[in-house]
Amino acid sequence: MNSQAVYRTDAGDWKIEKQTEGLYRVTSAAGSARRSAGYIEQVGSVWVALAGNRLDHCVEVGQSITFDRAAALLLKHEAA
Repeated sequence: MNSQAVYRTDAGDWKIEKQTEGLYRVTSAAGSARRSAGYIEQVGSVWVALAGNRLDHCVEVGQSITFDRAAALLLKHEAA
């Protein structure tokens, strides 16, 4: 159950990979040295942006009612 999409931003392209139902991993789409921005997890009707390389060590950086806004929050934190 691993589907993918590319999320394009001014800061570059990010790959969104579905890990399980309601959990997505966000990594840079370019180059062989991909860096991980973190994860986006659906909790009820809310999308939670989690920054970090490992899900069990992630830190919540924001919440939104839309997936796109949660992705933007995560990538904004990554850029900071």
